[in-house]
Amino acid sequence: MRVAALLGAAPGIASHARRCRTPGSIRWVAAAHAQTTEDPAVPEDLLLRVREKGAHLDRPWSLTYLRNRGKVTRAQKEAWRTLWPQYGIDVQTHAGGGGPPPRLDFREVFADRPEAPLALEVGFGLGHSLMEMAAAHPDKNFVGVEVHKPGIGAALQKIQARRDELGDGWVDNVRVVRMDALWLVRDFIPRESLSDVCVYFPDPWSDAQAHRRIVNPFLLALIEPCMAKTGGRLHLSTDDDSYAEHMFRVMSEAESSGKWEKVDEALLGRSGSTKYEERGRALGSEIRNFCYRYVGSP
Repeated sequence: MRVAALLGAAPGIASHARRCRTPGSIRWVAAAHAQTTEDPAVPEDLLLRVREKGAHLDRPWSLTYLRNRGKVTRAQKEAWRTLWPQYGIDVQTHAGGGGPPPRLDFREVFADRPEAPLALEVGFGLGHSLMEMAAAHPDKNFVGVEVHKPGIGAALQKIQARRDELGDGWVDNVRVVRMDALWLVRDFIPRESLSDVCVYFPDPWSDAQAHRRIVNPFLLALIEPCMAKTGGRLHLSTDDDSYAEHMFRVMSEAESSGKWEKVDEALLGRSGSTKYEERGRALGSEIRNFCYRYVGSP
């Protein structure tokens, strides 16, 4: 059955926005601008660099991913055609009447297991770690968000292969979304719904392009309202030395704020044999893993 979600921007961040001119730039003004306790204003001051030109200025961050990641193979196209209706979540980003539709209802998405904890993987690549986690933790539901069609096609193939392998033992606990992860978290993930957020081997970017690294104070500000009150975890991995230092700095500041604490735990359901980990070892890179628990506002 097709999984479709009628979604939209949160109050204060409506996807239907009007443009107004300000000195030197064109800015977006949300149709419903009032700040609420449930949906606070976007913390733009936490962006390393606010983007003020181009399209979609209601999402004023620079892209954290490369635009082009290869061509979709014939098999991946077939997976999109036949498997997306079953394992993909269609996101409608606006609604009629000027008001934003509700956030995603994962109890409806995972209707057969609505009470299971929910984990989100940001940028799942080809789906290796997403499937490893889903297989290792049948007690959790997993949603992977990715922008590149070849990777999503590969993940859909892995999901179906796993289902064919297990037969009656298959646990239907994984779905995929195609969109910018920051946008998904900001506007569509329900409050206090995530037990885990996983960011494994994100695009490293150079220090000169550090504002494009997805692990940053802005990401933390977006996921914090979405983390479960019972101590949601943030799992991070990289094989880039500069990015590892960047992650450590960002999370050290977060620890100083009293909202996060470092925990000595294994990353969620990981075997350590994904494409990126194997490539890093072959190149002699050291893989750095971090795990933090959200403890709430001090």
